[in-house]
Amino acid sequence: MAEQGVKLLCNSSLSLDLYVWLAYRLRVLSKPTSVSWAALRQQFGPEYATIRSFKSRFVLNLKEALCVYPDARVEENQSGIVLHPSPPAVPERVPLKRLQVIR
Repeated sequence: MAEQGVKLLCNSSLSLDLYVWLAYRLRVLSKPTSVSWAALRQQFGPEYATIRSFKSRFVLNLKEALCVYPDARVEENQSGIVLHPSPPAVPERVPLKRLQVIR
């Protein structure tokens, strides 16, 4: 699914950036973490003159990224977003030597 999802986002650099960021951040969180609109704008859209103009584009691209990462737990609120610990975007692979052959 991850490879197909990345292909779906390939025409939107912000959606792709958000997917990668969420895939990295959400799996390592131990508790809910708030991220302000100002911090998000500084990281993902410093070229926007106002937070208001950034926010509308960010929310649209966040929804696209979440379509590809459906297990991501992210809430939007007035002050920004809240990231919750979530399962990895891509299931971990089990090394072949750890697999047991069932006979």
